Amino acid sequence: MKTIPLPPSQAARLARVRRALENDHRAHGEFHGKRLQAARHLISIPLGRRWRALFVQTPSGYHFRDCISHERYNHINPNSYRA
Repeated sequence: MKTIPLPPSQAARLARVRRALENDHRAHGEFHGKRLQAARHLISIPLGRRWRALFVQTPSGYHFRDCISHERYNHINPNSYRA
């Protein structure tokens, strides 16, 4: 699969969201995050119109798993993101 580099503005937003979720233990709803229908342990947070950050919710908090384009997000296989 072809890899597309994350634009600098989206990378900065991803860093802020990761810090807030993983270190500050803030709620994913503050960043318009939502749970995936097929895999309720996965949280999708939009980073803009074209990018999504995926986090896994565990008993110890949220953990970053992947940053993907919206096109790839539409065809995601939730089983590949097991906790």
